[in-house]
Parts: sequence; structure tokens; C-alpha cells
Amino acid sequence: MTSPSVFPTLDALRGQLVSTGTRDPAYVQKMFQAVPDMPIVTDRGKYLMEKATGRVVLDIGCTGPISAAIRQVAKTYHGIDRTAGGDWLVVDLDHCPDEIPVYPGVDCIIASELLEHLANPGVFLARLREKYTGVETWITVPQAGAYQVHAGTHEIVSGDHVAWYSYSTLKTLLGRYGYTIQHARWYNGQPHKAEGLIVMVR
Repeated sequence: MTSPSVFPTLDALRGQLVSTGTRDPAYVQKMFQAVPDMPIVTDRGKYLMEKATGRVVLDIGCTGPISAAIRQVAKTYHGIDRTAGGDWLVVDLDHCPDEIPVYPGVDCIIASELLEHLANPGVFLARLREKYTGVETWITVPQAGAYQVHAGTHEIVSGDHVAWYSYSTLKTLLGRYGYTIQHARWYNGQPHKAEGLIVMVR
């Protein structure tokens, strides 16, 4: 099939998809999802630190240098992760999301580079919303448009990841569990090809 990049309009591309006879018009219409014009963040860690400064933070998936930096600027810091080895609470978010603790006064949740590791992200999101309804939640994920294959033989992706998210698929997942995206950014790269996405939801 002709590459979508040669079509001057979305209507022309829709027409081509329908004319191949493999998809009916109603299905083709569902394939097109609008993506807002989003600014670019060049430093994910610095950006999240700004959001966490002076606040009561729940950091989910809290190992790594960004979490260490967030700890330094938060008014009160609570961390949870499935890996032991620090002073955070150990919780298996895939198999035991009911064990997510409820800390008083949390006004900022950060789940950075977490969803792509979870086999059951919807269950995690549902439990998180039940326990922290309405709390500002910052989520970052690697972005599907950054997918690469090297020499036709190797995918460039962490061996711990089980999913890629685009803006549209992330929005759909979050919406199914009652979240609304209120703020969105690309990080580290150009729109649609950036390394990742940052969204704030409630």
C-alpha cells in the first residue's frame, strides 16, 4: 500500500484505506485519533522535580536518580517499588496492587516509566484511583513513535517492558479507568518521534 506520507490530506488517506477493500469506512474512521499540539520537555527529571517541589509526594517505581532528586525537593516523600534495597515500601504492583498504601496529605503522585513494565496496568490504575481519587498524578512512558529496529534483527527496547504507548493508546487506557489527561508533553525529541510522553491526570 502507498505510504501515508504521500497523501496530502487525511481524507485522501482514508479513501485509500477504504479502497483497498480490507477495511470498511466505519472502521477506518476509528483509526484516526487526533493528537494535540504539545510542547517538548528536554529534561524529564528536572521537569518532574519542578512538579514535586514543596509537595507531599507519592513516588511509585521509586528507584533511580530521578527519584533520588525528587526526594530532595519534596516537602514529604513516600516511595514504593517492587524491588527491595532501600527505605521505600516494597509492593508488587502487578500482582498485589491492593497493597498500595494510603499516606495522608499526598497532593502529587509520580509514576515515571512504570506502566510499560506492568502486565496489568488497568488494575494498577483502578486501585490507585480508588485510594487517591482526584490527586494530581504525573505519568511518563516511553513513546511508541520512538520504536527502532537495528539491522533488522534487534528491537531497541528494554527487556523489562511489555508495552509501547502512543498518546492515543495512553489516553484510552487512562480514560477506561476514570482518568482525564489535563496536561501533556513530549520529552526528549521531536513530536511523534520523541523518546517519551509526560501526562498529568486526575
